[in-house]
Amino acid sequence: MIRKADIKLWVLTGDKIETAVNIGYACKLLDDQMNQYMIDAVRSAEVYKQLCIAENQQNLQMDTKKMGIIVSGEALTKIFQNDKVRPKFIEIAERADVVLACRVSPKQKAEIVQMVRNKDPSAITMAIGDGANDVNMITQAHVGIGLEGLEGMQAARASDYAISQFKYLRPLLFYHGREAYRRNATLAFYMFYKNNLFVMPQYWFGFASAFSGQVLYEPLIYQGYNLVFTAIPIMWFAVFDEEFKKGTLHNEPK
Repeated sequence: MIRKADIKLWVLTGDKIETAVNIGYACKLLDDQMNQYMIDAVRSAEVYKQLCIAENQQNLQMDTKKMGIIVSGEALTKIFQNDKVRPKFIEIAERADVVLACRVSPKQKAEIVQMVRNKDPSAITMAIGDGANDVNMITQAHVGIGLEGLEGMQAARASDYAISQFKYLRPLLFYHGREAYRRNATLAFYMFYKNNLFVMPQYWFGFASAFSGQVLYEPLIYQGYNLVFTAIPIMWFAVFDEEFKKGTLHNEPK
C-alpha cells in the first residue's frame, strides 16, 4: 500500500540479515523479480565498490526492474564515516524502491533519517516504531508514529501520533492525514483571504473620506463578519468536507 502511493520505504531493524530478508519477502517488500544488492562489506573501499557495482548493473538495465538495497549495520558505519561513500549510498538509495537496513543500532536509525533530511530538505520523512530502540528515529523524523505494543509505551510517548495496532496506519496515513492536510491548508488560505477582503475596502475608502476615520461598515456587519458571517462556513468545511471517500483513498493511494 505504501509503495503504491509512491512513498519511498526504508526498513530499519536490529535483526540479522537473513531474518530481515525473510520478513521482507513475507511482507511482499522484496520479490524475485526485483534486483537485490547486498551491501555488507566491513571496509570503506569495499563498501564503495559494492555500491558502484549495484549502480552499474542497474544502469545497464536502464531501471527496467525494481531495485532493492540490503545494507548491514557494519557497512552503514563505514558509510557514515566516509565523505566519499556517503553521497554514493544516498544517490543509489534514492533510486531504490526498498532499502532494508539490518543489524542497525538506535543511533544509526536516527542517523539514517537525518542523512535523508540533509540530502533533500524538501523531503518529508516519517518514522514508525514500537520500541524504545525506535525513539531516536521517531523524534528525528518530521512525523513520528508510535505503536503501543508488547515492547512498552516509549515509542508511543515520543511520537506525534500513537496507534494501538499496525492496521490503523492505513486510515491514519491515507485518509485522516491527507484530508487533515488539505482542510487545514484551505482553512489557512481562507483566513488570509477573508481578512484581506474585509480590510482592503476600508483602506481604499480612506482616500474617499480623506482618512477622517469614518467607518465604511455598519456596526452589525463590522462585529459579525469574523464571528458569524465568515467563521461558521469554513469551520463546517474544515470538519466535514471530503474530497474523496475513505474507501477510494484506501484502494487508490496514488
